[in-house]
Amino acid sequence: MIGVLTLEPLDTLQAFTTTDHLQPALQSHYERIGFSDPLPKKYAYANTLPFLHRYLQARRLLASTGQNDVHIQPLLLYYSFTEFMKAIVLFHDPEYPSTTSVLQHGVSTRKRKKKDYRFIDDEVKIQQNGLLPLLNRKMFHVKMNDGERFTMGKLFGELDDLRAILQHDRRLSNQHKDARNLPALFVHYLILYNLSMICRYETEWWGELISSRSSIDLPLIEHYLRIAPLHICEEIAIEMRTHLISD
Repeated sequence: MIGVLTLEPLDTLQAFTTTDHLQPALQSHYERIGFSDPLPKKYAYANTLPFLHRYLQARRLLASTGQNDVHIQPLLLYYSFTEFMKAIVLFHDPEYPSTTSVLQHGVSTRKRKKKDYRFIDDEVKIQQNGLLPLLNRKMFHVKMNDGERFTMGKLFGELDDLRAILQHDRRLSNQHKDARNLPALFVHYLILYNLSMICRYETEWWGELISSRSSIDLPLIEHYLRIAPLHICEEIAIEMRTHLISD
């Protein structure tokens, strides 16, 4: 277990967990990004409770991660993360979800793993529809080809806090040199999606990985699971300050 998680980066934004504070902040945000009357007030009224409940649910899930065994941490982290993102997307798309297609994950991975499977070589593929493609259009603006794939090794190389441990892994020591400087939230989405899918659908492999400690991939995964919660808190706090606090 990770232990008690600190949500300190988000604790400074507790005022926005009340409707009296959040609704006018949302209205001001929609006015700043160019919506004209009566839309800012309409969108703020419509999105205050959805934002609030998604955000609070995400916090609960994230806090519970540290109290649970590593076997289920990827699931809790992924669902916490997606709830955060479903709240944050309202800053950029006040009519979310406008269609049912954006309710999909927007990512896929091979469920049946190949023989001699290695996590760092596993790939995720971006889909045309779903939450991640929507977030990319509205927030991340990562230039991608249709159906582009990302390996876990490449994604790990995008995170500064993982680069030190990567340097001691001969398989990945040069990954950071090819980093594309992808947005951190984009990277976390892809890694957590894949880990959660493995946790759910490759239960035997996942359980054996943890119990046998025979794979060189395990220290990377464990280190990632330790640093991800704080990273996510920090990135979500930045998004909230950017859009809810006017200068």
